[in-house]
Amino acid sequence: MHPVIIRALRRQRITVVGAVVLGLTWGLLVRARSDDALLTVVPMLLLLVGSGVVLFRGPSRAALRVAPDAAVAYAPPRAPAPFAAFALAWLCFQVVRYGGERELGLFRWPLLVGSLALIVFVLVDLWRQVPAVELSPEGVGFGRPRRTFFVPWSALAAGQPILPMAQSRTLRLVLARPGLVSREGGRLRRTDRELLPTQDVDVAPEFLAAAIRHYLDHPAHRPAIGTVAEHARLCQVIGGK
Repeated sequence: MHPVIIRALRRQRITVVGAVVLGLTWGLLVRARSDDALLTVVPMLLLLVGSGVVLFRGPSRAALRVAPDAAVAYAPPRAPAPFAAFALAWLCFQVVRYGGERELGLFRWPLLVGSLALIVFVLVDLWRQVPAVELSPEGVGFGRPRRTFFVPWSALAAGQPILPMAQSRTLRLVLARPGLVSREGGRLRRTDRELLPTQDVDVAPEFLAAAIRHYLDHPAHRPAIGTVAEHARLCQVIGGK
């Protein structure tokens, strides 16, 4: 699993750099040629189309993978670029385009400061981790190489998650013991549910939901998670449902 995640993270970082360069270059060109409306409209339409394709694409139809280097079943990130990369290009354009004006006005200052804060937040997030789901004998985790959160099996309520609808972008994990859920930075979960994003992860939401529910209802099978034999058995069981 580690080589797959590292390649995905490297690809995402290249995408991030490209988005920043695109946004900065676009903003500089528009400032230099402010009378060229096409220079503003055409790239904007391309960004909208690209982000729309990513945002509204259908869910993956893949199953979980078996990691040869760890006792986990996992789902890697989906290609192409995440929606946040398109947002990053747009934010960089906004900052360069309007940040150089002598009089920003009362409402543009908050817009500029907010855009800069969002750029830093999105850039750091995309640079450090990619969306990925893993099922291990201990529980369910999201995010790699840095985990966004980890839900132990003992924290989950029985009889869930319910199989998602066709266009579902998240699985809702109901928590019986939210204090056991750990998040990035060592913070604990205090609410009674955790949302597991699936839009940017290469696994069918129905398969993932069925796998989580199966291991939640059959704890005796959890120690074998991550083995080829257990993966084959799980696919056969889920396929027969």
